Amino acid sequence: MTASAEGGERAWVLHRYPYRDTSLILELFTRENGRLGVVARGGRRPRSSFAALEAGRSLWVRWRGRGDLVTLLQAEEQGEVLDFTGMKGLILFYLNELLLRLTQRGDPLPELFDIYEQTLQSVALSGRRIWALRRFERRLLEVLGWAPELKVCYHCGRHLSGEDAGTWYYWPEHGVLCSDHRPASGTIAMPAGALRWLAGDMADGPPSAWLPDLRRCLERELRGHLSAWPLESHRLLAAYLARAGQDSYQRSKG
Repeated sequence: MTASAEGGERAWVLHRYPYRDTSLILELFTRENGRLGVVARGGRRPRSSFAALEAGRSLWVRWRGRGDLVTLLQAEEQGEVLDFTGMKGLILFYLNELLLRLTQRGDPLPELFDIYEQTLQSVALSGRRIWALRRFERRLLEVLGWAPELKVCYHCGRHLSGEDAGTWYYWPEHGVLCSDHRPASGTIAMPAGALRWLAGDMADGPPSAWLPDLRRCLERELRGHLSAWPLESHRLLAAYLARAGQDSYQRSKG
């Protein structure tokens, strides 16, 4: 990590928590320096320019220091403030939790920064947020070097062709298997087209029928890198959906 970014650099706020009597520690995701822990001195004071900094805010930041925590000198908001209320806020929490759990401070990941920024825009401004999530998960695995090969059968080397319309099998942490070499357990049946989408540029959304299978295989893949601790965002999402279901039931009973 460089000793300072006094000229400024792009950043997104991932998380914030209190520090000492009046300060904050912010976890930032920067384009040039990766994930960064910064101390916003006096940031909990009502009149501080740092008081409004929270997850989902795009910033231009200046900082100084070395080591695990550096000192925030300046933070200016960039562009419009995106809306992350309701379900969109839970998705933001999930994306940020993945970055906090799976990346290291001081590891520059400019490609992942750009993907993250695109995903936030899709989540906040479009109706294709589930597609954007699947794309982010796969790109995260690719950038970190954990994405398995999806175009060749792990066992026999058969290539997944553009004409293949059958069923293949996703094998977490290994790759894919053609229909002739499915192991007894541990795989997820996938349409060949869904695997081609996942292995491609994912520029256009997949058919909605593929989304459950894509979620299952990516969730399993990520779980292998998250150690034994479950994601807090998954627990909150389950609680949110349960509450929404109860509210819907009560309205139907009128």
